[in-house]
Amino acid sequence: RHWFGPWGGVLALAAYVFEPNILAHSGLANMDLGLTSFLFMGYFLLVRYLENPQPWRLLLSGALAGCALASKIPGAFFFAWSAPLAWSWQRKPSQAIKTNAALLLVALFVLLTLYQFRFAPKLGGLLGQMLPAVFVEKHATEQHYNFLLGQTKVGGWRHYYLVALAVKTSLPFLALVGLGFWKGLDKKERRVVGLPALSYLLLCSLASKQNGLRYVLPIFPFLCLAVGSLARLKSRKMVLAVSCLLAWSALETLSVAPHYLAYFNELAGGPANGYKILVDSNLDWGQDYPQIAELLRRNGDPEIIVACLGNADRDHYLGSHQDLIAWEPESPDPALYQHENSAAPRREWLIVSASILQGFGLSDPQLFAWLRARRPLAQPGHSSFVYDISSDGLSHFNIGKIYMRSGHPALALRQFERASRLEPDQPLALLARGDVYAGLGQIGKAVSAYQRSLQRAQGPQYRRLRPVLLERSKNPGKRP
Repeated sequence: RHWFGPWGGVLALAAYVFEPNILAHSGLANMDLGLTSFLFMGYFLLVRYLENPQPWRLLLSGALAGCALASKIPGAFFFAWSAPLAWSWQRKPSQAIKTNAALLLVALFVLLTLYQFRFAPKLGGLLGQMLPAVFVEKHATEQHYNFLLGQTKVGGWRHYYLVALAVKTSLPFLALVGLGFWKGLDKKERRVVGLPALSYLLLCSLASKQNGLRYVLPIFPFLCLAVGSLARLKSRKMVLAVSCLLAWSALETLSVAPHYLAYFNELAGGPANGYKILVDSNLDWGQDYPQIAELLRRNGDPEIIVACLGNADRDHYLGSHQDLIAWEPESPDPALYQHENSAAPRREWLIVSASILQGFGLSDPQLFAWLRARRPLAQPGHSSFVYDISSDGLSHFNIGKIYMRSGHPALALRQFERASRLEPDQPLALLARGDVYAGLGQIGKAVSAYQRSLQRAQGPQYRRLRPVLLERSKNPGKRP
């Protein structure tokens, strides 16, 4: 409103409130949007101070920079913006240095006050951590797993956030931003708005940790500011174009409500196909438990096996269920793996979240590869996949192998027994049962399972398997 008048404020606000990523992270208990708010408000007040130097604006700008530092370490980006902004605006080096020194002192005072001065003796190390160059170097050298376009790897991609912006923000929003930078902003405004957005995006693209578009949320208020500049353009064609793009943006957002975190635009094939491009905090933070619970109720509460993200109370939302994956093995929930489904349920579903389906964060990214080509029964909330495995021996066999890898032989045995009943001519499930019995020290049952498996391994496709089964029948205590 200050730069572009009341309609400029309305346009910027409309772009902001109809942006799905902003809506998604407004409802989550993390500091990404808090950091975004503090950085933008501090920068705005610095611009107001440079336009009309009143000390209270400088003090408040520094205080907000301190709040940004207290929110997350990338709050230090504020000073990567303030230094060139003050230099280009004030021209005199001494004046620019004084402005930034005052900002830094106020920000540090606010930071230390918020932390009750407990870290004052370590201020030097704290400052070193918060320098943007150190932030980038640290995240460029640490080992982080990332996922992009179906590929999981250690380290980042230089184009990660460009792809994320291209598929996670609505096409009309991107068009409005492009129009704003091209037609709405003048040369000086383009520099003031573009410098923080471009520098933040560039530095994040150099980092190794790239788990979500949320890391570049601080650029979004600047993009919305560019949209607000379109209020200056009074031609009938431009007003019509902007109005249509805003209406399209609103419809895009409303169409995905309330699953804003799962929003993907048409380039990605919509929310149902987003998991093929991005996972983790771009799509899947365990937010779909209520939708899964509703789906279960509508279908008579089948027995379920669950491999989902999120540390919400699964028993509360899903009732009795059999856990398959503990997402946080370093601090396992003692309530996990306490329930085992019945021996022969009439209906049984497997529920897998998008990140786990794609192998993100798992020691073996191909752990659920057998499911990826299958059409799910349902996709509640766009980030969870439901498969009917009531008569699916192969799925039970693969689930049993996952239990064996994670050290749950009793649950593995249940799955291999289910696979054997569903596909009695299949020798591999019997072989796996024999391995479980052998590991549990139940040698008689192990020998019986190996011998039955040998009886079924008659076809030419089992030519290489038969010697293995013979050896294990003779030496069942010898683990493979």
